[in-house]
Amino acid sequence: MTALTEGLQDYLEAILLCERKHRFVRTKHLAERLRVKSPSVHTAVKELTRLELVEHESYGHIELTPEGRKEAESVYSKHKVLYHFFAETLGLPDALAEETACGIEHHLDDKTIGKITRLLDFIERKAKEDPEFDAELKKVLEHD
Repeated sequence: MTALTEGLQDYLEAILLCERKHRFVRTKHLAERLRVKSPSVHTAVKELTRLELVEHESYGHIELTPEGRKEAESVYSKHKVLYHFFAETLGLPDALAEETACGIEHHLDDKTIGKITRLLDFIERKAKEDPEFDAELKKVLEHD
């Protein structure tokens, strides 16, 4: 498969998240979630359909194909790890952590995100085991 643009990855992720909220995902749900206009959604969904990542009939609901679901889950998984790192580990405000995670998630391969995940696991384990480490980490990160 050809590499997807960041925008198309965002649409796949949005479809995945809208599925959790709505019984059927419609273009209006994506427009609301992504804060875009309906014609933009139609263009993106048409391209995702062409790439066989979603199934969509005019005026019908949108469904991820197995390949589309795999791609959407990969993007969302990266997003969650990065958001956790920025919000929980670094202590950034939620909105900034969300925006930063959204911008970076598209540029990391699975190997890199795996290493970040292991680093986060190590830091969290070390912080629980060693109060001095936890205090020193918090002190280092509180300085802007």
